[in-house]
Amino acid sequence: MKARSWLGGLVCAAATFLVAACGGGGGGSGSSTPTAATAVNYAAKLNITTAEVGVGRTITISAVAVDSNGNDVTSSTSFAWTSMDNAVASVVGSTATVGNAVVTGVNTGTTKVQVVATVKAADNSTVQLPAQIATITVVPASATTYSLSVPNTSLSMTDGQTLPVKVSLVDNNGNDVSANGSGWAWSSSGSAVQVTASLNSASLKASNSSTTAAAAADVSVSVTAPDGRVLGGVIFVTVQKNGSATYRVVTTQNGDPVNALQVLSSYPAKFTARVLRNDDQDVTADFDGAWTYVATSPTLSASEAAGTHDVTVSTSLAKGAGPTQGTLTVTAASTKLAAKPTATLNVVENPEWTLMPDVQQPLVLTMLGIPIPVTVGLKNFGNDTPSSACTGWNWTSTGPVLLGGSGVGPNQQLVTGTAAGDFTLTVSCTNVADGKLMTLKLVGTVK
Repeated sequence: MKARSWLGGLVCAAATFLVAACGGGGGGSGSSTPTAATAVNYAAKLNITTAEVGVGRTITISAVAVDSNGNDVTSSTSFAWTSMDNAVASVVGSTATVGNAVVTGVNTGTTKVQVVATVKAADNSTVQLPAQIATITVVPASATTYSLSVPNTSLSMTDGQTLPVKVSLVDNNGNDVSANGSGWAWSSSGSAVQVTASLNSASLKASNSSTTAAAAADVSVSVTAPDGRVLGGVIFVTVQKNGSATYRVVTTQNGDPVNALQVLSSYPAKFTARVLRNDDQDVTADFDGAWTYVATSPTLSASEAAGTHDVTVSTSLAKGAGPTQGTLTVTAASTKLAAKPTATLNVVENPEWTLMPDVQQPLVLTMLGIPIPVTVGLKNFGNDTPSSACTGWNWTSTGPVLLGGSGVGPNQQLVTGTAAGDFTLTVSCTNVADGKLMTLKLVGTVK
């Protein structure tokens, strides 16, 4: 293995930036050699520090490798995954997506999962990085479990840039329960990134006036889930040297940011992907290469609408099977730029319980004054259930629509447009099987 030293300034900028050696064995206060000043070095990070999973169920965790210039080198890195106690949880590296691994709960208890990353450099030398470790708690199969969905394990920013980020607390059915988490806490490991946070959202401000070197910091986030367990995640942020352009993939669903999806055998999910530059300009057109959508689950697939990055996500999982939790990684490619920004979505196939409408969103009312029936059903592993399986159905709306009419059931409403504009419908009911409140938001427009 070819030895490499670390840039001292980069290490000082991010105390938790993982290093194989500090000072590269140079020692003393003498001037450094040109090789030491220009060496490219590497770090590896896991996207979670603590997580939980049910017996017989799975979660996906992700690792990333980044060089000291802020370039993502995950694709040229091999990852060796190990469970410290296979009797509690097993771990297998994904063959579909480099850096991802599937953890399966075996028996109740707690264990640690570690990954060792080995980077293959441009000169074909290899660099093995220190192990990264996550603590995994395995609970009974019947228990509701929670996880942090972190869409960007790594982010690249520029000096002075302010960037909004959001993580989601999701349950094993893929429901976003961020509002039910408590004690949300954010922190940064170094002065390269300042964090201003509110619950599961934060604003990151980057600082690096250097014109010669990148800086870095870990942004950590934690939350206490409804079951009382503390879950933690990490976003590794590289702040590029002053004047550099950076890019990020943003995923939205019906115009709102999204990083978690529910997909049923009979009801695919849809989202839109685009690329923003560090000045918040939409530069998706510059990423004119072949984008990839890679899933960790063999039953999950994604396809683009022609000429767009509007994506439909489908599952071949049979009705009655599930839930299966995995991830879908979006990578934007360009024939003009070397950057390949990515984003990762948490995806649950055939959740045990979920509300689904009988029509795809966004809803479109094309004629004023003519009511359109909208039905919402409670699904169990993708199967239909009677409306009586949920009680206390409640419908509310915002925008230019009226609800109601004769002959409708508790899980159906007639929706009438009263003027042109956007509207929302919020539907809720209490699931008889587990006593939990189910909520679904629908969006639409009247034309």
